[in-house]
Amino acid sequence: MLKVKLYGAKEYWCQIPRIAEGFKGIGHKIVTGDDYDFVYANNFDYSSVDSEHKDSALSNSGFKIFNVLDIPPHIPDFPIERLKEELSQANIVTCISEPVKEQLRDIGIGAPVIWNPIKDVFFDSSMERKINCLYVGRFSDPNKRFDLLQNIEKCVVGPTGGSTSGNYLGLVSDVSLNQLYNSAKIVALPSKFEGLGLPALEAMAAGAVPLVCKDNPNSSLCPDFCVAEPTVESVTFTYNSLVNHFTHYQSVIIDEWTPWVQQKFSKFSIAQNIINLYKKNK
Repeated sequence: MLKVKLYGAKEYWCQIPRIAEGFKGIGHKIVTGDDYDFVYANNFDYSSVDSEHKDSALSNSGFKIFNVLDIPPHIPDFPIERLKEELSQANIVTCISEPVKEQLRDIGIGAPVIWNPIKDVFFDSSMERKINCLYVGRFSDPNKRFDLLQNIEKCVVGPTGGSTSGNYLGLVSDVSLNQLYNSAKIVALPSKFEGLGLPALEAMAAGAVPLVCKDNPNSSLCPDFCVAEPTVESVTFTYNSLVNHFTHYQSVIIDEWTPWVQQKFSKFSIAQNIINLYKKNK
């Protein structure tokens, strides 16, 4: 049994709670004191004081794994030099996807990929698909390109309220989100950039069909028939095609993609990947 000290956002919709559950589920222990085997930090501001531990990941001695979510392209003053200095204090730097790996390579940092885990979603064949289109994310972020869905009636789940077209549901629990995924035919993620497009993966884990754009590097994690050009016309056309032939496309998702996503991106698989990396490099 290994003892792991975790840093990162603790809200239930964030990754750290699921990563913790993944470690526990495969027989390891999450600790808060000074007796640990390694630190795993899942955010870029590693110098910030953590609300649970009352210190920062940088202040710890011992083995450190720092995970990079992304270097947001829409933030021109992102503190690259500070990030590089913080990452230099880690024994291992990891990142959540191939696009982020390329970002880090561009600033001279090598990092293996440790995917973030999907939420606890699963395919429920008993549920009726009453929602034609579901959107999950921060629709107010211009980089999410919510406007590409302007011709599509949709339900919206996300952390930001305010003015939006569609049925806005706000933040929901993982249990409710699983029900929404299983009630949806199409889950749209038109973003230009995602560190890792979890809603598209979670959609497939729940037997829904994702809709993503071609210029999102993570579109490679989805089947070709789900990929649109980043225009209103192409997104609308692709959406209509997916809805009109939903039974066919869903069968492809369920047969070929759902088991792969559920295994590769589960919290238990992600935790085991981190353990394997630690054991290899300690």
